[in-house]
Amino acid sequence: MPDLRGSTTTLHWLDLETNTNIQLTRPIWGIHDRQFFWIDNDTILFLSNRASSGLTQIFQLMLPVDLLKATTTFIEPIQITNYSLNIDNLLVNRQASRLAFSCQVYPNLTIEETFTRQTTEKNSGRTVYQFDKLFIRHWDEYMIGPRHHPFLVSVERQANRIFKFSSEPIDVIFNVDSDSPTRPFGDAKTQWSFSATGNSFAYTRQYDETSAVAWSTNMDIYTIDLSKSGQSSVCITCDNLATDTDPSYSPTDDNVLVYRSQSKQGYESDQFKIKLYNGSNSRITFLDDWDRSIQAVTWSFDGQSLFLELGEEARHVIYHLFNLFTNQSLTRLVSNGTSHEINVHPMNSRMFIFTHQSFIEPINIYLYSSDGSIQSITDHNKALLAKVKISPMAEAFSFPGARGEKVWGWHMPPSNGTDKRAPLAFLIHGGPQSSWYDAWGFGWNFQTYSSQGYAVIAINFHGSDSYGQNFTDSIIGEYGSLPFEDLQLGLSYALKKFSYIDPNRAVALGASYGGYMIYWIAGHPEMSLRFKTLISHNGVFDTRAMGYSTEELWFTEHDVGGYTPWSNPDAYELYNPVHHVANWTQPMLIILGAHD
Repeated sequence: MPDLRGSTTTLHWLDLETNTNIQLTRPIWGIHDRQFFWIDNDTILFLSNRASSGLTQIFQLMLPVDLLKATTTFIEPIQITNYSLNIDNLLVNRQASRLAFSCQVYPNLTIEETFTRQTTEKNSGRTVYQFDKLFIRHWDEYMIGPRHHPFLVSVERQANRIFKFSSEPIDVIFNVDSDSPTRPFGDAKTQWSFSATGNSFAYTRQYDETSAVAWSTNMDIYTIDLSKSGQSSVCITCDNLATDTDPSYSPTDDNVLVYRSQSKQGYESDQFKIKLYNGSNSRITFLDDWDRSIQAVTWSFDGQSLFLELGEEARHVIYHLFNLFTNQSLTRLVSNGTSHEINVHPMNSRMFIFTHQSFIEPINIYLYSSDGSIQSITDHNKALLAKVKISPMAEAFSFPGARGEKVWGWHMPPSNGTDKRAPLAFLIHGGPQSSWYDAWGFGWNFQTYSSQGYAVIAINFHGSDSYGQNFTDSIIGEYGSLPFEDLQLGLSYALKKFSYIDPNRAVALGASYGGYMIYWIAGHPEMSLRFKTLISHNGVFDTRAMGYSTEELWFTEHDVGGYTPWSNPDAYELYNPVHHVANWTQPMLIILGAHD
């Protein structure tokens, strides 16, 4: 590692029968190989910034016939594209006859025209931008013109077996001031889909053309028929003004796709349900009476069942919904930790690989077999973990919280045990509609506190997700009440239950909403005096100021009960930490990110 801010990402090949692992591409610091697609047994298409230009382009990897006996250390990729802009996303159809990719272009310009305009502007020394609609800034970037647009193109293999484009790429949403995949977290893997024959393409897009985007969570799914030239996109979800996203075509039927859908406008934490569209404008909602929110959906290869990823009591679990079109049945397959990114075996619908992690294990790839057995097929961090102190367990506990309702929390003891009194790190999560999940974590990793001798207590207060939609919704208009009460009661319960914790050496810390709660605690001595110090990371100090300055206006207005700061100022002042600064007594560390 030449520096601590960079990394490199390479492609690996793993034999499931022998567990042989071969690194395919050469590691070069700062180079990232990603979004790969098997074309056949010896051909892979993927994205990489290995191009001499330093831009991310499409590359091809050709594997030796007998990879295990190959003498070369690494395989040198072949560059397929050479555009003047980065390619950010890639999706290849099953037949390898078409692919979709995205570039950030001005809505009414081509890739090269966009590059020319950007070059001209850069050379002009211009430092002023004019905005005439929202968003002006979204998350950590200013919206200065370029958009993620999907391009569709036909591809063919030449005599030398190297792929090339056999048609001119078509900008699917040319002249539309919008993104697909959507900003800031959308990607092609979840928001684009080719049909079974490769003759249809589905994508998600938001409505960014006017300032209304700042108040709307509406996303829609569009499909386009590729079997005929000149076809326009057709919206299949425009009757729903909430979010519809993540289309996924059946692997066996071009007329069938599933997607995730919300029903409440302007509420990003509304429950996601699974809907099936069959091409005739009729829809089926699966598991309509279930109160769980679906995070991801993956088809079985035979098109008869779905694998579901969802949050359940602070664990990311996997369910199998089978017999989709007859008498549906639901079975939970993976119950603990955090499981994501299911990839189903191409010949066995009851076998899949997935990523798994927990409080005590970083991410590894696991294999779920037909007999229900689960085994790890990677163990990348074994040598590193052997060198560090780690707490071997984390346990869930529950207590009567606000309204007398059951509330859950996590306890992790210090890595050096509980034989002597230990200080407490009392962690408060952000969101607020999220949870402390049983996951390794790259920002707030429980082990970093445990290894320093701290006990960790983390409460999933009212408003947290994964405990049913009603529990999530309960925080609306209650930012400083129900969660605050849960934290008070949870702290008292934990100190009594885990008696080795020293109540006189406790620190409370949180980020985002958790940082807001730190400021709220600081102004309420009945809670603040229970801590020696407080830590707020990117927290909201003034809820009225947030209402006027944040970009996603649907968020603040929904969470205070559906009001703007000027139509009901009291709703923003009710739980505003700024009014209680006179009560601050405890020392506080405040951490801010420059782009937050």
